[in-house]
Amino acid sequence: MVDSIPALISIRTATGEVEMVNRQCLDYTGMTVDQLKNWPEAVHPDDRADTIARWKYAIESGNPLDTEVRARRADGMYRWFQCRALPLRDTEGRIIRWHALYVDIEDRRRAEEALRSSEHQLRLVVDSIPALVSTMTPAGDTETVNEQLVAYTGQSPEELKNWPEKVHPEDRARIADRWRRSVETGNPYDAEERVRRADGVYRWFHTRGLPIRDTEGHIVRWCLLLTDIEDRRQAEQALRASEHHLRLMTETIPALVWRTTPDGEIDYVNRRVLEYTGKPLEDFGNDGWLQLLHPDDVDPTIRIWRQNTQTGEPHQVTYRLRRADGAYRWFDVRGEPLRDNEGRVVQWYGICIDVEDRRRTEEALRNTQDRLSVASQIATVGELAASIAHEVNQPLTAVVSNGNACLRWLSAQPPNLAKAVEAAERIVRDGKDAGEVVRRIRALFKRAAREEVPLDLNEVIAEVLRLLQSETAKRRVIVETDLGQDLAPVNGDRVQLQQLILNLLLNGIEAMDPVIDHPKRLFIRSKRESDDNVLVEIQDSGVGLKDPDTVFDAFFTTKENGMGMGLAICRSIVQAHNGRLWAASGQGPGATFCFTLPLQLSPMS
Repeated sequence: MVDSIPALISIRTATGEVEMVNRQCLDYTGMTVDQLKNWPEAVHPDDRADTIARWKYAIESGNPLDTEVRARRADGMYRWFQCRALPLRDTEGRIIRWHALYVDIEDRRRAEEALRSSEHQLRLVVDSIPALVSTMTPAGDTETVNEQLVAYTGQSPEELKNWPEKVHPEDRARIADRWRRSVETGNPYDAEERVRRADGVYRWFHTRGLPIRDTEGHIVRWCLLLTDIEDRRQAEQALRASEHHLRLMTETIPALVWRTTPDGEIDYVNRRVLEYTGKPLEDFGNDGWLQLLHPDDVDPTIRIWRQNTQTGEPHQVTYRLRRADGAYRWFDVRGEPLRDNEGRVVQWYGICIDVEDRRRTEEALRNTQDRLSVASQIATVGELAASIAHEVNQPLTAVVSNGNACLRWLSAQPPNLAKAVEAAERIVRDGKDAGEVVRRIRALFKRAAREEVPLDLNEVIAEVLRLLQSETAKRRVIVETDLGQDLAPVNGDRVQLQQLILNLLLNGIEAMDPVIDHPKRLFIRSKRESDDNVLVEIQDSGVGLKDPDTVFDAFFTTKENGMGMGLAICRSIVQAHNGRLWAASGQGPGATFCFTLPLQLSPMS
């Protein structure tokens, strides 16, 4: 029976010497009974002295022995055992023998050590949580708190058991009632409360509590987490105040303000929109705002808006919006997307600015400018009357001469038909030349509709130079050209580009009128500036420019009888052709006017 007990058993004499051991003891230690009589050798060196002392005390006092000791196994490994020894007494009470039982507790000790380590780690984790943590009994009383809670309140865990005193007086009744309901029902606890800090300042906390249940579903503990939300609440309060001020601002902006969802559904408009349209906000949903647009503007507006909402690009469009009285007015509409930290569009904000009056003013200005342009053209043609007369007179004189020659050849006996035909062909040629001169002159002051066609810019320059040939000769101006031969065509209106070049050349010619100490030289260059543009430079040797930035302003002139519209019209023509015009004082005498125009590139360019 003793050998079959799953533990180590030894029987000792009254004085503590080993008398007998069971088979389990012999197998574990790998020692004989005689060897085990020197039993301290089988005890771990660190436990030996204490174990001997405890045995000595038990033998001397007769009290039972109960201790834990590490015993060496046959392979040299030590394992923990719980040693319990009871004295066996005779009828007179004298101890005649000791019975000792050694139970292997190695696994239990390891489990306890692991549990202690786990509890220690858990405590470290709880104490390092950047929040206040506490556990409560099933009845709702404070059980434990973490170091963060102790540090925040400045009170010990024992003092913190009276938790309601730490809550703001205005929150106590509400918090106590809510906590009581959670304890009674077992439902999670969720509340916001103000908790007093060690310095007496109250801060807002969001408290969440969850019950821990055993396998049978009974609550064995509550765990509460208190998160400081003071900064968040202040930020929310500041945000609410900011939103209030923003709403006041949007309501007082002298424009129509709107907001939409990411997919373009209107969810807010300011008061001015409601007053202008006479419609409630509900009427703008489900694309209802499209009913307020002018019928001619609906399709282009929808196309642009859908493209913007899909790509996230800023929205810009101009359309006519119906007023409450049925009248349509023009609006310049701008919209910008609001994005989150990941770049996703969360809302669209936009503004509609009434530009009806501005458009009417611009239209009136354009009409005035057109009239001034025609007046300038007519004035220019008037100044060139002599040159025009010369231009027209040359081919007409040639026509008369060739006509007389043709008559002479026909009157000869016999008629010289070959020579007559040759003279007639010259008449036809000279007649066409005269017609071309008249056509160019008429085009300069005729208010013809703008027509953009592919043009050879060098050819346009040559046409204007032919027109000015007599003028330059009369004023003794030397004209030099450097026209690039690799230029692609430009898209433009021939008449307007002729007027542009004519104005710039005349401006340079007139700027050289006061010159007497050096030659009057007018230089024209054309070249390909880049893959997309052609550059034209017109340089004179005149008096130069004092302020190149102001010469293109309307009504600005340095001439005694000038209208101040020539260069302003030039700028308008270049801008209408998507180009750029500028002026600069030359390195020597004179000034340089430059303009660029986009090239019409072929598909293979």
